[in-house]
Amino acid sequence: MRLLFMLTFCLLAVAAAGQTSPVSEKVNVVYGNDVKKFHTNVQPRYFLDSTLVGACLPLFSMSEIKDVKVNSDSKFGEVYVATKNPGLFRFMTLEEIRNKYVKSPARATLYVIDNNLLKGNVTNLKIDENYILNINILSESDFGSLKGAVKDIDIIKITTKSEENLERANQIYIRGTELQAGL
Repeated sequence: MRLLFMLTFCLLAVAAAGQTSPVSEKVNVVYGNDVKKFHTNVQPRYFLDSTLVGACLPLFSMSEIKDVKVNSDSKFGEVYVATKNPGLFRFMTLEEIRNKYVKSPARATLYVIDNNLLKGNVTNLKIDENYILNINILSESDFGSLKGAVKDIDIIKITTKSEENLERANQIYIRGTELQAGL
């Protein structure tokens, strides 16, 4: 949930009150291009341990946060995040993670972090390498609905070390005659 908040805070500059198309009285469908975007040239600036990190705060363990201060008097709006252990992070972009951990020649990539599909420009998003619990690489052939329809794509599913994910990873499920880990 915390990761979802951080992703929403950093990546989505859209209003939730987008155009919806009622399919029935109970289901609304929202197309990505129907969502109204904020028209502003002002992006807040984020500082991590007094270092400017840009318009998006990197993903790292929330338990590492010591203090958060917001300077609303600034022209751009500034958010200062102080951590308990400055300098211990190894931030990587999604492309750096792909280059280091994925051995696939696929030309296209979809990224999923904690079951949230990333949309929009994610080139500046960084994740602390120490905060990654696991990386699961899937291809179009792993999905019946994509098989034959889409070619040469990897789905990189990154699971972080959030409290919920760590708890789920320690659970063991028994199905028939096989044991399966929680993730």
